[in-house]
Amino acid sequence: MRLHAQLGNPTSLPLAEPGRADISTGAYNAFRATAAFISRSGRIVQFEGALRAGGQQTTAALKATPQIRRAVAAAARSCGAVANGVAGEAAALYDVSATSNRDLLHVIPVAIIAIGLLLALVLRSLVAPLYLIVSVVLSYLAALGISTIVFIDIGGDGGLTFILPFLMFIFLLALGEDYNILVMTRIREEAHDHALGEAVVRAVAATGTTVTSAGLVLAGTFGVLAIAASGTASASEVRPIGLGLAIGILMDTFLVRTLLVPATVTLLGRWNWWPTELTHERPSLAEPAPGDGR
Repeated sequence: MRLHAQLGNPTSLPLAEPGRADISTGAYNAFRATAAFISRSGRIVQFEGALRAGGQQTTAALKATPQIRRAVAAAARSCGAVANGVAGEAAALYDVSATSNRDLLHVIPVAIIAIGLLLALVLRSLVAPLYLIVSVVLSYLAALGISTIVFIDIGGDGGLTFILPFLMFIFLLALGEDYNILVMTRIREEAHDHALGEAVVRAVAATGTTVTSAGLVLAGTFGVLAIAASGTASASEVRPIGLGLAIGILMDTFLVRTLLVPATVTLLGRWNWWPTELTHERPSLAEPAPGDGR
């Protein structure tokens, strides 16, 4: 404040020293440098600091953002500042991550309800949509868990990119229910003419080639994306996305759609179609029809 009264606005000062005995060269240069951190009005001050937690892109720096904001807010209150804020890459990543997590909590219920209603209309059942959605959620959680083990526990990464859970859920939910509709509608068609166990076998055999081929192509595509990203600046973000989606697709293709869903359908029997019934269902040839003399 003393130098400001003597020299005026620091943004208008020349590079040359003032030539005054009461102002040292160091003080003059330091005051002139404040132009980069103090606004022309003198009412806004900007501070720059390095994070002890690590680089701006690290998970530790991202997690340190709330603590830094509390410290800045406390400093602002102590000096009577009317407003304060924290900027930087770590703070921006924290805000985006927090927004993504908050949106995920809203998107998941909406997506599940919407797809559940569509499944109920297509399959004319209130029971089947429940376990079909659960199967996709289990596949999503398992794929996310495997990604965590591969990249954090084994690979030693500080964390997964915040967009991965959101992207994996939306993609696997859409893809999984697409496969579900393909398999379940075929099971329902076959169940009109065959016993449920035989209908499941026929439906899985008929749709298996399509589901497996599509799953392998998609998983291979995302796997290539992860490999191609290796060695690039964005490898730490792209690799988990590519491999995480590939793992989820493979699990959905070879475990959920091939084993979990057909087994559940077989165990539930006629309850799969509740409250409707398959009015044209006929017993298989291995089961005698009532009144046929056998």
